[in-house]
Amino acid sequence: MSTAAGRAEVSTVGIIVNPHAGKDIRRLVSAAGHTSDSVKIGIMRRVAAGALEQGVERVLMSTDTHHLAERAVEGLDGNIEFVDGPKTGSHFDTVAAAHEMLKAEAGAVVALGGDGTCRDVATGWPDVALIPISTGTNNVFPSAVDGTTAGVAAALVATGAVETPLTPAKRVELTIDEPGKDAVSHDAALVEAALIDTAFVGARAVNDPASIRWVVACIANPASTGLASIAGRVHPVRRDAVGGVVIRLAAPGATAARQVRVPLAPGTFATLEVESIEPIDESTTITLPGGGVLAYDGERDTPVSSDATISVSVTPSGPRLIDVEATLSAAALDHQFDVKTSHSPTSLSRKDNHGD
Repeated sequence: MSTAAGRAEVSTVGIIVNPHAGKDIRRLVSAAGHTSDSVKIGIMRRVAAGALEQGVERVLMSTDTHHLAERAVEGLDGNIEFVDGPKTGSHFDTVAAAHEMLKAEAGAVVALGGDGTCRDVATGWPDVALIPISTGTNNVFPSAVDGTTAGVAAALVATGAVETPLTPAKRVELTIDEPGKDAVSHDAALVEAALIDTAFVGARAVNDPASIRWVVACIANPASTGLASIAGRVHPVRRDAVGGVVIRLAAPGATAARQVRVPLAPGTFATLEVESIEPIDESTTITLPGGGVLAYDGERDTPVSSDATISVSVTPSGPRLIDVEATLSAAALDHQFDVKTSHSPTSLSRKDNHGD
């Protein structure tokens, strides 16, 4: 094992883990579950084993302050390398790891975390070919995928053994124009962006329902928890549908058009005062007020003044998601899992090929 230097023409699967996903303050204020280091280590090991089994030439691992990657692949045979990162113990480590895997020309990346982690990966590599595995608190964007299966599917894509279309996911894109600043700033979310009426970023998690002023969602699943559940319970939007929706919440004391119960955190419900609901398509840009902190994919991030102008749109410019089931089905139909023997190039009987 060694430290990676960017190399071309080597089939590579990247594995990124957020050691802090599934462990934030929401465990103290809600019934959110805890995703331990040992669970993440087990998933990472299965991803690496699956990718190597399927013939990828290199597995590239993100490093972290908990040394999860090194512990996950201990004793595995194969070309396993690690990307050096800043080791800040923050989301910047995930952003940096994704960017390093872009430079190393990884053919596919498997990321462990929640919505915030997936956003960080997309920040470091906007159009990454991605399999997101849910190990976070809010898991609207990632899904529960077996690590072994994810590793095999990632290797099939990275080696070019299977050609399946990778459709870009949607993003909520924001342009923030602050008076007095020389240039506008840009940001994006993979599930939802929201304005929180508070002066501080704090612990990043959003837990006060009365502080939410508006939510723009490109995925609004009524079965989800967190900020996306606000939109999901009044105007569902599928991840494969065009556009999104804007939900404006009534200010304290104002008359609301609807009152909706939502699970703002796992196991914890709140009543939201909905002022208006506005579907938006891909050709629409809307202007929303500032005055608070912008939250992306469930985490407070960027303070904005009340004089700021925020332009928001929904575009199909996110990561290219790998459909694990479709990829494996295509491989099976192409006999990719058949054991090659001297008697038949595609033997119909499978046998262990490790002892020959």
